Amino acid sequence: MKKEFLTEENYQRSNKKVKTIALVILLVGLLIGGSLITVGIVKISNVEDTPVESRSAEEIQVELDDLKDSMVPYKSRKNAEFSQNGFSEEYYKISNELEKMETKEMELQSELAKVKMGSYEIEQDAETFAKKAAYAPFFMIGGFIIIASCIFAGSIYLVSKRREIAAYTTQQVMPIAQEGIEKMAPTIGNAVGEVSKGIAKGIKEGLKEDADKENAADNADKKE
Repeated sequence: MKKEFLTEENYQRSNKKVKTIALVILLVGLLIGGSLITVGIVKISNVEDTPVESRSAEEIQVELDDLKDSMVPYKSRKNAEFSQNGFSEEYYKISNELEKMETKEMELQSELAKVKMGSYEIEQDAETFAKKAAYAPFFMIGGFIIIASCIFAGSIYLVSKRREIAAYTTQQVMPIAQEGIEKMAPTIGNAVGEVSKGIAKGIKEGLKEDADKENAADNADKKE
């Protein structure tokens, strides 16, 4: 038995599959895109909730003074070691420790200056903004996936609605076409009638000419 493909049952089954595919694409796109956007929101929220470490000028000054006091013995030891043993191993060891303290002293002085000028808070705000901006791709990619899945799923869904769209389009133009046919029918009928009459007349005249020719030929034969 020959298998039929163009049946209403096959159409409805295939149409249902197309709608299911469109729905799956839409849900997957919304899930992935929504998850990325949610991750971005959570990470930005964590940045906002992270306490910003800030100290007063007095606290920084206290630490700076303590550091300077602790550097005095190292400077004395360094000079003494150089006087006794020159550039010895102990001298370089003390020098390295003293350089670390001097580096820390410069950092504290820089921090103290920023706090006094009010630029420390500005730098912290800029750093917070930079951290938030780093998570912007989560929103862009997530939004793109959602929009793309909606467009793709919508295109597939429209395929399943072609019959309804075609029927709607036909219903739009059908009254106009019907009215046009009704108005044109008499004109077309008259034209067809005239054409038919012309054809019939032509056939009749052709037959008459053939008969006249046959009669003329018979008369000519009789005279001979």
